[in-house]
Amino acid sequence: MLQAVLADFRAWGAVHTITTLDQRVANLLLPVDELIAVAPGQHADIFAALLAHCDAALIIAPETDGILARLNAIAQGAGVRLLGSSPQAVTHAGDKWTCYQSFLQAGLPTPTTRLTLFADACPTSREIGYPLVAKPVDGVGCEGVCLVTNEAELDAALVILRQATRHDKIILQSFVDGTHASVSLLVAHGQALPVSLNGQAVEAGRPFVYRGGCVPLLHPSAARALAVAQAAVDLLPGLQGYVGVDLVLTNQEAWLMEINPRLTTTYIGLRQVIQLNLAQAMWQACFEARLPDRVSIHGQVFFAKDELLKRGMMT
Repeated sequence: MLQAVLADFRAWGAVHTITTLDQRVANLLLPVDELIAVAPGQHADIFAALLAHCDAALIIAPETDGILARLNAIAQGAGVRLLGSSPQAVTHAGDKWTCYQSFLQAGLPTPTTRLTLFADACPTSREIGYPLVAKPVDGVGCEGVCLVTNEAELDAALVILRQATRHDKIILQSFVDGTHASVSLLVAHGQALPVSLNGQAVEAGRPFVYRGGCVPLLHPSAARALAVAQAAVDLLPGLQGYVGVDLVLTNQEAWLMEINPRLTTTYIGLRQVIQLNLAQAMWQACFEARLPDRVSIHGQVFFAKDELLKRGMMT
């Protein structure tokens, strides 16, 4: 992902780019103007030092344990403009329970969801009914997400969840049997533009496994998915730049799962078929309050997680 977005900035040619990279993978070739190799334990100091020399920052980090919100807040506090969402919006989007409540209050389609202590998971599961999905309150990808089809499977799922989260509470959610999908959007000062509907190759199990995806996804509920994703993003002030929304699609409905207030893996595939420079579009959305007049996608691309890891594209 880092490699992809840096390539787009270089192709645009309007900015001077600097990035940090863990020295353990410093042999990764990146299309960047300045590369700062960072040893373990140096990240915080080097990040703070670089902010003093930057006009804008695009921070690629997970929402887990508030990491992305914290780094965005540090950059914002240093007077650096964010090429992404505000810390407050990241915090809201990163909390699956808070998001669910926002979706529910707005009347948007979202599965029955409960926030529960580990100790209360069993009675709460009976209340929801099986099959259901158990997941961390925060987190990215499929980390810790488990399909539970009966009470006998719940204990095994809770063991996986305890390893995946530091929180004492988890999310239990009705399972929707459908097509895993996402919508990529560009957001500029409260205005959102759905860019593409994307497929996600996700294997439901204990835990779920993300295998890759495709851009665009052709599906009977495509129009509904784009509309629901835009309505979800409209609920959260402070979202900005590139935003992803995860859904599960049936032939009748597009069910909201969560909002990702950051670059997502889909960016790697989207940039190959969209007829605009996404890095430039993010810059214009965040700093010029401008969205493209129209978006054209030509062709379809499939990508596999294992192949991206081999090529260093998911760094």
